[in-house]
Amino acid sequence: VACVSRCGPEPGTPDLIGEGLLDRPNTMRFQNVLLVVLIASVTTLASAIDGKCSACVAVASSLQAALELERPRVHVDMRGRLDSKGKRYGKLIEYKVSELRFVELLEGLCDAVGEKYGLQGGIWRTGKSDGKLAQRKALRKELEGYCHRIVEEQEDLLQSALYGGTLVNEEVETLMCRVYSPKDCDGVAKDRDDETSETSSDEKKDL
Repeated sequence: VACVSRCGPEPGTPDLIGEGLLDRPNTMRFQNVLLVVLIASVTTLASAIDGKCSACVAVASSLQAALELERPRVHVDMRGRLDSKGKRYGKLIEYKVSELRFVELLEGLCDAVGEKYGLQGGIWRTGKSDGKLAQRKALRKELEGYCHRIVEEQEDLLQSALYGGTLVNEEVETLMCRVYSPKDCDGVAKDRDDETSETSSDEKKDL
């Protein structure tokens, strides 16, 4: 933008500004619009994924499994400081409503999803993706990226549901894919065995 304001045209190129065919404000405005369009295009590509509903189900199923593997813990001791008398002070936080619990549940979640699931016939299922090795690696990265994105988008909702006991008492898939991100599974039957290739084509819509 600075060069457009001060520099002349390169040799052999018409001086649109100098000839009055394009004024400086319009040039800067056009460049800003172009930048916005490019950013939007990149964002759209990053958010797109085939088999979106089954991808969401894969993430939710992995989180459900992590919840079921949790071990009972009592408190998180935050009394890490000493007062002037050498006595420890701070808080004892109940583990089930601690941030530590939430962090531990999500730690390694998306890596586990990418390791366990592959795109088979347009649906994310347990096992390897269809195609050659390079394609399978790309699809794994795609699924892991989707996982990170949906977890980040739902972070506050998932944390509140965890602390309130909703995430434990209800099916995680229902919350993540039907309540928090209903568009991901719009028109897709809850019973995944009934999903057809025709239905999965609707899953390709961007968020």
